[in-house]
Amino acid sequence: MSLILRNIGRKINKNWIVRNLSLNVSDGECLALLGPSGCGKSSTLRLIAGLDKPDEGKILINNEDFTNVSPVDRRIGMVFQSYALFPHLTVLSNLLLGLKVRGVNKDEQRRRVINVLSILQIEDLANRLPAHISGGQRQRVALARALLRDPLVYLLDEPMSNLDAQLREELRPELRRIILNGGQPVVYVTHDQHEAMAMADRIAVLKDGILEQLATPEELYKSPASIFVASFIGRPQINLLTNEPNITTAIRPEDIYLSKEGIESKLIYKEWLGNNQLLLLETPFGKLRVLCEANIRISDNIKINWSKDKEHYFDSNSKLRIN
Repeated sequence: MSLILRNIGRKINKNWIVRNLSLNVSDGECLALLGPSGCGKSSTLRLIAGLDKPDEGKILINNEDFTNVSPVDRRIGMVFQSYALFPHLTVLSNLLLGLKVRGVNKDEQRRRVINVLSILQIEDLANRLPAHISGGQRQRVALARALLRDPLVYLLDEPMSNLDAQLREELRPELRRIILNGGQPVVYVTHDQHEAMAMADRIAVLKDGILEQLATPEELYKSPASIFVASFIGRPQINLLTNEPNITTAIRPEDIYLSKEGIESKLIYKEWLGNNQLLLLETPFGKLRVLCEANIRISDNIKINWSKDKEHYFDSNSKLRIN
C-alpha cells in the first residue's frame, strides 16, 4: 500500500494554505507533518481524508486516484487530538457502533472488537464510560476505533497533545508498534519536534503551506535545508551569527564548548536541565546559547569556542543552505 500526494494545493478565497505539495508515504512508513500553527499540517490531513477537496493536484492510494472519492469510501483510520468518543456509550458500545453502521454482522462485530481490545490491552475497560477512564486510556480506545476501520491509510492528528509529558513518552513506542504493525502508510501531524523525531521514519517540515524539507530526523538535524528548519529543529534553539556579508552562520548550543583560549563572553543567564545546564552568553557575535555539563562551575566571565566543521552556512537573502 502507498499514499501519494502529487502537487496538491488548497486555497481559501485567494490565499493558498497548501501549495504544490508532493509526498510519497510507503507501506509501513510513518511520515510526520511538522511545523508551527498555520503551516498547513491539518489542512493537508483534511485533504487526504477527503474532508476538503484540493484546488490542484491528485491524491493516490495504492496507485488509484482518490482525489474526488467521498470520505466514507476512502477507508481512512483517523485518530484525533480530541478522542471523539460518545460520552453516553461504554467503551464497548463506542467500538461496536462503527461496525454496526458499516453493516458488519453481530458475531463478526464481537470478534473484531474483542480482538482489538486485546491488542491494546484494554479488555478491562469494555464496560466503562469514557468519563471513568484516564486520558491515556481514552486515546487507546480512539486508536482501537481506527484499527477496527481496517484502513488503507492511518491519519493521526496531534493524537497525544492532550496527554501529559510522561504519558506521551510511555505511549509513543506502543502507538508506533500497533500502528506500523499493519503495514499501512501513516501520516502523523504534530507541532512537537520531539514527538515527530521519536515517531516518524521521515519528517516533512512545512512553512506557510510550502514544503521546506523532507528528510529523516537525523538528516533534518545534521543538514537543515534552510534557516527556518535549522531554527525549528533542535532544542535549545540553534544560534545564528551574521558575521559575514550575505552569509548566516549557525552553530548548535551543544557544539559550543568552554575553553581557556577562546571568545570572551559574559554570562547573562543560566538554566539547569538535569544533566546539562543552558547558558545564555553575551559575545562579540551577539547573544549565544551554550549547552554544557551540569557539574561545570560557571563564572560571570568565561571563554568559548567551537569547531569549524560544526558550523552550518546559509544564504542570508534566500535563507537556504549553502554547504
